[in-house]
Amino acid sequence: MTGCENVRGIDKADAEQRMQRGGYAVPAFNIHNLETMQVVVETAASMHAPVIIAGTPGTFTHAGTENLMALVSAMAKQYHHPLAIHLDHHTKFDDIAQKVRSGVRSVMIDASHLPFAQNISRVKEVVDFCHRFDVSVEAELGQLGGQEDDVQVNEADALYTNPVQAREFAEATGIDSLAVAIGNGSRYVCQSTGA
Repeated sequence: MTGCENVRGIDKADAEQRMQRGGYAVPAFNIHNLETMQVVVETAASMHAPVIIAGTPGTFTHAGTENLMALVSAMAKQYHHPLAIHLDHHTKFDDIAQKVRSGVRSVMIDASHLPFAQNISRVKEVVDFCHRFDVSVEAELGQLGGQEDDVQVNEADALYTNPVQAREFAEATGIDSLAVAIGNGSRYVCQSTGA
């Protein structure tokens, strides 16, 4: 098996429409190891709640795409629970295309580090490819402060998403969802214990 063909999967775009109608959210968790995935899937199954398993480029590189897809497939069967796999903050077209061909149905292309026009161009290329395979595409506009894999944005450089640009961006690219910067971010928080 090369993908999640046999997974009782959920379609991210369909799940988002259902959650809007039903007034609930479908959480996405970035998974970096087996133990975290087990806790997320067990908890979601016990609550009868859909869940999205997300992975950064580092997650897919470390685990291997085929291994990760097989693991999610096995867990969906074991728990009789629908799961979705999402590429989170992926930046390279070839990387995304390979994973889509392996069965991933939801991707986030992150070209937010590029100037606006180049961001649109890069995202549109991914959208045009992914939509041929009925794959949901998320993109980012603005820059979230913090760190995700090897991408780090200092708080001083974090850019809030301009609402007018967001509309133009969504219309020009045809994305299914948009990650915006509104003061949120990806960060590790360390506090001194005073010891």
